[in-house]
Amino acid sequence: MNKISIVIINYKTVDLTIECVNSILSADFINFTVEIIILDNDSQDGSFERLSSLFPILKVVPLERNIGFAAANNRGVELATGDYVLFLNPDTVVLPGALEALWSFAQRRPEAGAWGGRTLFGDGSLNPTSVSSFVTLRSTLYRAVGLSMIFSRSPVFNPEVYPRWKRDTERAVDILFFCFVLVRIDVWRKLGGFDERFFMFCEDDDICWRMRAAGLDRLFTPEACIVHYGGASTPSRPARIAMILAARLLWIELHWKPLSALTARMIIQAGVFGRMLFDRLTSWRSNGSATWEEVWAERAVWARAPKS
Repeated sequence: MNKISIVIINYKTVDLTIECVNSILSADFINFTVEIIILDNDSQDGSFERLSSLFPILKVVPLERNIGFAAANNRGVELATGDYVLFLNPDTVVLPGALEALWSFAQRRPEAGAWGGRTLFGDGSLNPTSVSSFVTLRSTLYRAVGLSMIFSRSPVFNPEVYPRWKRDTERAVDILFFCFVLVRIDVWRKLGGFDERFFMFCEDDDICWRMRAAGLDRLFTPEACIVHYGGASTPSRPARIAMILAARLLWIELHWKPLSALTARMIIQAGVFGRMLFDRLTSWRSNGSATWEEVWAERAVWARAPKS
């Protein structure tokens, strides 16, 4: 019988992680068995002790330091003994039948490199962030000047989010975000896993880009559905934005031609600068919010070119 190894990375989200694990343990699986591997990314808040005490039959592994989402998942896969690995965020709840539906989808469409499902917010409304399209120079420009926000439902000005698609049909996508993604473990190892230069964010973009280069589709099904609260392990909004920008620029540098990458870097920096000026000019009506000013102040971190 096939086995699915479920890898969960905990970082100061122990209560959510417990809820996530319980949603798996409460299910019965007929066509496969599961093993659950939890890595604690040096939370330093008693997470490891609580998890290992509550789930003594599971693999609960402490890491000596916070090595980031990508690297921690790679360590988890090293411990996996299954034929497939399911990457699952700790701030999720696996709804009844979700894993069986994802498994069945993978058996029906074995040509793909990865399979993902639909995500909901805690109130049951659609969380559309489980998929995305690849960033382009044009989409970077539209995002920087605000057109993607103004025309958020336009496939021309906001193409990265697949606007107007309600996540209600099966289809191939560019990027599956690895909050709930199933991959054959042999494919994962052949690709070399996540690129550990990505600490957090855009590691999904990178692995999906490499899957595309290998001729492997990334497929979505609405039948496999989970709750994804989102953002539980991430810092404050300015720090989160800075981390996303740093990761996106790294991805661009790795996969685009040099001139396009340089142009994108200039566009992104100009976009942040423009938002910072707008924040300053409108601070009187935003209760002193300085989000983009803080992001701009950290540009030495996120805007620097990666070392070759």
